[in-house]
Amino acid sequence: MSVAHAATTSTVAAPLDHVVAVVDDSVLLASEVGRSMYDTKQQFLARKQTPPSDEVIQNDVVRQLILRKIQLGIIARSGANVDENTLNSAIASIAQQQGASSLSAFQAKLDSIKPNGYAEFRQQIQDDLNINRLQQNRVSSRIKITDQDIDNFLSSPQSVEALKTEFNFTVLQAPFSDEKNAVEVAKANATAAEALKQLQAGKSVETVVNSLQLRGGNQGWRKSDELPTPFVEALTSLKRGEFSKPFMTSDGVDFLQLNDERGAAGAIVHQYHVRHILAKTSEVVSVDEAKLKIDDIYAKLKAGASFEDMAKAYSDDPGSAQNGGDLNWVSTGEMVPAFEKVMLNTPEGQLSAPFQSNFGWHILQVEASRDQDMTQQYRREVAKKTLYDRQYPVELDNWLREIRAAAYVDIRDGSTSR
Repeated sequence: MSVAHAATTSTVAAPLDHVVAVVDDSVLLASEVGRSMYDTKQQFLARKQTPPSDEVIQNDVVRQLILRKIQLGIIARSGANVDENTLNSAIASIAQQQGASSLSAFQAKLDSIKPNGYAEFRQQIQDDLNINRLQQNRVSSRIKITDQDIDNFLSSPQSVEALKTEFNFTVLQAPFSDEKNAVEVAKANATAAEALKQLQAGKSVETVVNSLQLRGGNQGWRKSDELPTPFVEALTSLKRGEFSKPFMTSDGVDFLQLNDERGAAGAIVHQYHVRHILAKTSEVVSVDEAKLKIDDIYAKLKAGASFEDMAKAYSDDPGSAQNGGDLNWVSTGEMVPAFEKVMLNTPEGQLSAPFQSNFGWHILQVEASRDQDMTQQYRREVAKKTLYDRQYPVELDNWLREIRAAAYVDIRDGSTSR
């Protein structure tokens, strides 16, 4: 749901609300159906398509909302919920994409559109994240891919398409609202030039983005044929870590940073040998308490304590603590974004300052880095992911049918189904 729709669609609700359906322990209201129908029509109009009839839209909306309530019921009964850090990070990313200068400015914008608009939007995003995690957990266990399946795929013609060159890159943009406004375009060009100058002088991406109010962020792995021609031309001329020259798009002046590149012809991956110490947050350990713990550990490390010994004694990551915090060799894309960002910007042999992720507070140390040929591993990982992506929609549909059949649903048109 878009920000504007999330904040405004309640105005289209019918003045007299009523129950459309009872779904297990919850109810589906006519106002919810009305809001969702409005959103659906707006999405068709945004794509310049003619919406189907109201009857068709309503039937689909009611079906989707019933499934949503069933899944939220499963989540409520399990007690599982995304943590605050993950939720805040998702909302901050949306705020940045919408061009908000800060999270507080984003909140003020939504609340100005509609009273309590930000709280409702936050709940919507939390529900979306919870449902996505539930689906991933329940459906992933149903998908089985064997080594023989992977071998067969790699021998098939379809593998050629899947193994095309991919880029992991960051887009940074100095935005303008009107590409025909020469003053705005000139200002955006000047901002992009200044940003590039600061980045090449060694300032961090985060610092420059915040100080110059740039848009954008890491785009993850994208195939070359999925990208606009100017992006491909810029990325293919870069070495890892380099920035492209600024170029104009319809929304602003962009420039790119190449983080990594891989493909069937050769996947030379830059890896980092990393140790870390985690002060984990939980229901009984607050963010502030974890921060106090990690600050104390950091002070001891700066005073000369052994990283390995401190990790064994104090790290809350059981997988690495017994090995002195050793995570072995880590490639880009393997760790959560907050961890990867610090890892990429920490010189070999040095400690990072304490930093926060959705797991808690960390300190890391990069012991070494290397370029590793991961071509064969990459080919098999791509094949496995392709096969997984093919099976996932089928298994998701099967699972949704199963939970729908098992739920109590009373649609208030005189019929009851289970």
